[in-house]
Amino acid sequence: MSEQEVHRHHHHRIKKKRRILKICIIIFILFFVASGVIIAKVYNETKSAIDVTYHKVKNKSERSASRTISNGKPFSILLLGTDTGDYGRTYTGRTDTMMVAVVNPNTKKTTLVSIPRDTEIAIPGHGFENKINSAYTYGGTSMAMNIMQSYLDVPIDHYIEMNMGGLVQLSSALGPIKVDNDLDFDSIGYHFKKGIVNINKNNILAYTRMRYQDSRGDYGRQLRQRLVLEGLVKKIATVQGISSYKDILSALSSNMKTDITFKEIKTIATKYRSADDVEQIQLQGYGKMIDGISFQVVPQKNVDAVTKELRTALELNK
Repeated sequence: MSEQEVHRHHHHRIKKKRRILKICIIIFILFFVASGVIIAKVYNETKSAIDVTYHKVKNKSERSASRTISNGKPFSILLLGTDTGDYGRTYTGRTDTMMVAVVNPNTKKTTLVSIPRDTEIAIPGHGFENKINSAYTYGGTSMAMNIMQSYLDVPIDHYIEMNMGGLVQLSSALGPIKVDNDLDFDSIGYHFKKGIVNINKNNILAYTRMRYQDSRGDYGRQLRQRLVLEGLVKKIATVQGISSYKDILSALSSNMKTDITFKEIKTIATKYRSADDVEQIQLQGYGKMIDGISFQVVPQKNVDAVTKELRTALELNK
């Protein structure tokens, strides 16, 4: 990616960053929405739900992640949206959504990079022509973290993993939301007109999973997922959302895993809550068929440009 392209993308991101709240901010708000009302009001129940989600994994990071949050330093998270739980699936699936977020309380900014799920990559022991989302299938969250930090050349301090079944439970707890849909399409027996549409527990997966009728492919699907997640966040922040906190916590504890502790989440709520200026970056590749399989091939210069922005956000060059 040339310097001009980086500046052009940066200008485009500034227009979007306050409008688009992605998974990292969503997860944080799910835990301490409305100035920490849930944590403050129902401390014990919230702590119990978060403790259930805690799962430590092996991660070959170049630094000690255990001290970054406690010291109020910038930290990174790998955000994984898996298709386990999607339409009743129970086996280990793949990661439909892969993002890397860097939260920096000093700059009051969260830098968020979306990684195409079909990105061509070499995976040790599995050959040179793999999709990056298959790392999770081969070796779970641990391999996904290690492959991502090797690919982007940035330390991955933590992870948050949520399966698609969690969207249905959250939608059931909160009720219908409205989204501004930019494409007229049919999916799994449901019709979605262009314009304002209602998304509920019955059609939420049909809306968020469709990609084959969209000329943008997976990029279009990621957009619809962001719209739905943003709508859920806004509803959680309402009186109705707060009153449904038990169902919200149940959905999270049943469908989410993370290596962020309850103590660290409380620290994030106090030291990092100002980092709500979201800068969105899309790692961009081009489609290519290799042995009959569709890949996204990302030029190294594009990877290098993203690496530079993430390492700057982590303040690694200081």
